[in-house]
Amino acid sequence: MKKDRISNWPSFSSLLALLLLAGCGSFYDAEEIPQEVLQKEAIWPDPAISDQVCPAVVMGLVSAQPLPPIESRGGCGHLAPFSVVALGGDNPVQFNTDATINCVVTSQLQRYFSESVQPLALQKLGQPVVEIQIAASYSCRPRNNQRGAKLSEHGRANAIDIGAFKLADGTVLTIKKDWPRGGRAGRFLRAINRSACRYFTTVIGPGGDKYHQDHIHLDHGEHGKSGTWRVCQ
Repeated sequence: MKKDRISNWPSFSSLLALLLLAGCGSFYDAEEIPQEVLQKEAIWPDPAISDQVCPAVVMGLVSAQPLPPIESRGGCGHLAPFSVVALGGDNPVQFNTDATINCVVTSQLQRYFSESVQPLALQKLGQPVVEIQIAASYSCRPRNNQRGAKLSEHGRANAIDIGAFKLADGTVLTIKKDWPRGGRAGRFLRAINRSACRYFTTVIGPGGDKYHQDHIHLDHGEHGKSGTWRVCQ
């Protein structure tokens, strides 16, 4: 599979090098890099990072291990996937199961939790999230498992689905049960669904369609001819 280049911007490997030189004090802001750059690199990374260097992993911002390249038919697969088990930061978050995702989704997920989910959890619930339940990560399948549909971003290791959030006191908030109930839990879930659009190009929760009533879908796919607009539902 070939990857289109955007000549006016550095390759993803160059961006990685700059980030590593910058140290651990900050991470790249998706709003400072054109979406089309992040999106294209997320779908198929630069061959120069075949050693699977990923800033979020190298800096210790996530707990993850590189996986062998995934090669499959129909456009599925990824050259440099990772098996992610936890997000770091002031309030670490464990995964209930390993998630197979690419570097960009891994990095954006860490930023999303550190900058948005945890502050909102502390503000609205008085405690942090300590674990998330992964509903899906890499899976070679069509969108929404509908025959004849386009390839899902899950098939590119470019998406993750979250079904529930475990809080520090052991309370588990599920998208299916707590989203429609309202109250503090419902307001928190709807707030983090909205804020996810700062970090991902596709965000679909229960307010989106019938296929997402029990989870929040996050991906970094490309939308539209220009590849610059987002789906936030």
